[in-house]
Amino acid sequence: MELSPELLRKLEGLAKIRLSPEEEALLLADLKRILDFVDALPQLEETGEEEARGRLREDEPRPSLSQEEALVLAPDREEGFFRVPPVLE
Repeated sequence: MELSPELLRKLEGLAKIRLSPEEEALLLADLKRILDFVDALPQLEETGEEEARGRLREDEPRPSLSQEEALVLAPDREEGFFRVPPVLE
């Protein structure tokens, strides 16, 4: 699929949004990078699972925030938890 300003305007209409010319240019560039990445995925799969696994780092536990540190900037909290407005009635 070829990205074009016309396609972007069609997507704007479907999403019911309006973008400035600057935002359109940025979005087109971002979408192109995303599509280029997706197009490259089949080539990565052909290299083999072992080679791809070698590029990943090991998942190692690291220190994290304490409960109090995590809540320090919370606008509202209650009994050690974030308090948020109800989402469902």
